[in-house]
Formats: sequence, C-alpha cells, structure tokens
Amino acid sequence: MESIGILAGPDDVDGRDATATSAIAERVDAAGAEPVVGDAEDLLDRSLDAVVARGERGVLASARRDDGPPIIPVDAGRGVRSVPASALDAALPAAIRGEYEPRERTLLALTVGGERVGRAAFDAMLVTEEPAKISEYAVRADGERVARFRADGVVLATPAGSGGYAAAADGPVLAPGTGVAVVPVAPFATTHDHWVLDPERGVEFTVERDEGPVELLVDGRRCRTIPPRTPVTVAVDGSLSVLVGPHSTSHWP
Repeated sequence: MESIGILAGPDDVDGRDATATSAIAERVDAAGAEPVVGDAEDLLDRSLDAVVARGERGVLASARRDDGPPIIPVDAGRGVRSVPASALDAALPAAIRGEYEPRERTLLALTVGGERVGRAAFDAMLVTEEPAKISEYAVRADGERVARFRADGVVLATPAGSGGYAAAADGPVLAPGTGVAVVPVAPFATTHDHWVLDPERGVEFTVERDEGPVELLVDGRRCRTIPPRTPVTVAVDGSLSVLVGPHSTSHWP
C-alpha cells in the first residue's frame, strides 16, 4: 500500500478527535505509506489503497458508497471484524505489507412505498413511537408471507449487525454471507420465532394495524413514520469491502 486515508472524526473541527486522527496519520507515515486525512465524501472519491474508519460511525460513513477504497475499521465491533485501537501500531504496518485481505459485507437498500429512503450496513427496525405500545407486523419473503405477529417492533439485521439489536431480542448471530436475521421485538406471545431470510430474493415488511405511529430506524437513525399497509422493502445494495488481518477481532462473541 502506498496511500491510506484516515476518516476524520465528527469532532475534529474543535479538537476533541483531532489528536486521535493525528496519531493515526503519524502511524501510517511511520509505517511507510502516505496518510491522507479527510471526510467521507473526500476520501471515497480519491484513489487510495485503504481508509481507516473509527467506530461504527466511521463504518457507516464509509458505507455511503460501495465503490470506494476498502476500509480498516478500528474499534467498530466484531460484526465487521475491526482492529482494536491498542493494536494499531502492529496492524497498520501489517496492512501496508499486504497481510490484510478484503472481506465483503452486504449493504441493504430500504424503500418505502417504492421510494428509496436509506441504506443499512447493520440493521433496520420498525418500532412503535410510544413506549409500551404494540402493533401488528407482517413479514414476506420471495412474495410469500413468512409471519404475522403483534410486537413492539421487528428488526432485520445483516450478519455485521446481527450481534446488536437483533441479538438483544434473542435473534441469532449470523456468519457472513448467510442471509439476514428477522426478529420480533418484545412479541405479544408466549412463544415466538425468528427467521434467517435471503435478501437476494426480496424481503418486505408491513404494519398491519394502526394501533399507534410506527417508525423506521436505519442503523439506529430515525428515518420516517410508516403508515399501515405501506410496504417497506429490503434488497441487497452492493457491499462494503473490509480489510481483515491477524489483528482483527473475531466475528463471534
């Protein structure tokens, strides 16, 4: 590798993240590559060999485009197999020497009533806006209904995000490339299922009853309110290339 981007933190402008960004740039330079510091829009348009992305926020910023350079995630969780900040002194020279290999992580497009509204790297959730309110949801895959249930919400997670909200709702942690996990959140039933579905074949959610406003959250960000019987469609939308090497955390908890 000859040049590595360092994704500037959101607080670099007032100095709170600037020290960490400068330290990473110094490590890249010491390891023999040119450091290039910038925001996501700047770095994704450059011809770089890799980009260092800190935390989940850095990963999400990098996931805006699927044709940018591969990322080296730092302290971003096991789902994308990130490098602990404490291991950067060893990890960056190893990556520059070519000891890290790319792994593709699925990205999902979200559409509501045919209108694209977001892109998810980790998960998407339908959830009632008011606490302790439930609604009724339906899940379809490949044009067929998978389930209909009453719950506080429902979360769909990629393998990278399956260890987060979905696991907290008793869903499975998925190996990369296996599909997406669909898990009811606080279902109104004594027994309930969760499902692993193929996003390549199309997955769709609907709110079946108007028992209270339901919001769509994409990677933890509020997106919009979903009216009853308006389809929320999930489809594969490219991938994010993540560099994985000997210092990366395991995918498994």
